[in-house]
Amino acid sequence: MKLISVNDLSLQNNGYFAFKHVAFSLSQNEIIGINGDNGSGKTQLLEAIANYQTPDSGTIEYTPGVRIGYLPQDNPQVVDQTVAKYLENIRRISKDLAVRKEQLQGMITFLGVSPYLNQPVRQLSLGLRRRIDFLAAVAGHPNVLLLDEPFAFQSKKTIKNMLSLMQDLKKNGSGIILSATSFDKEVSQYLDTGYLLAENKLTKIESTTNKELKCRLIFSVHPNSVAVTSDIERYITSNLNNVVKLDIPLALKNAMVEKMTRLNYHLEEVL
Repeated sequence: MKLISVNDLSLQNNGYFAFKHVAFSLSQNEIIGINGDNGSGKTQLLEAIANYQTPDSGTIEYTPGVRIGYLPQDNPQVVDQTVAKYLENIRRISKDLAVRKEQLQGMITFLGVSPYLNQPVRQLSLGLRRRIDFLAAVAGHPNVLLLDEPFAFQSKKTIKNMLSLMQDLKKNGSGIILSATSFDKEVSQYLDTGYLLAENKLTKIESTTNKELKCRLIFSVHPNSVAVTSDIERYITSNLNNVVKLDIPLALKNAMVEKMTRLNYHLEEVL
């Protein structure tokens, strides 16, 4: 069953598009991964789905009964409460729909937060606050979980445990959207569907392993070629003997060829 349907969604910030004509859906028992460079619009897209931003056009349809848990990329709250009191208050907001008190305690222990229960949230490290924000997002037992860069500042063990909790939610009928600059092999194996947000467009990654499809572009350098910009330089794998090689996401191929052509490089081959 579909939980959320995003239809032809566009959003602008200060006259620039964060994303245009985005369309996808999230179903029960599904984990979606959206990756893209910093500034590509991932955060704004999740904010729109969570009703923190108003799109300029398009619609978001929510199946009746949808309950959203949201982990923002940057939580602006300064929480003076202790960890224990804060998480318990968050749990109580959802009343009968929330996870049971003993379930929350189990998750707290599982993520290694137990030693900090009596400390004010604001005094903790970024990594610990990230875990607490994650626990706050799941404490209400949402059937839609939106997670923006959830693994920032976390150890491999903690990431594995967070993924395990997400898998449990998925098995119990929830749909989950993860957003990150990239997903490593450990995370990718948990994804059912992958998307790339680039050049303001959301493109489905057609791969059974949900790993990002790439291509190699080979350009020749000419006397009137201009130095590449930083957004291109990050993809260069070789620059020797007047030949530049770039490994890029397949979804960026046409845009990259256009950029390099404007800088007076000649496309020789696509692999």
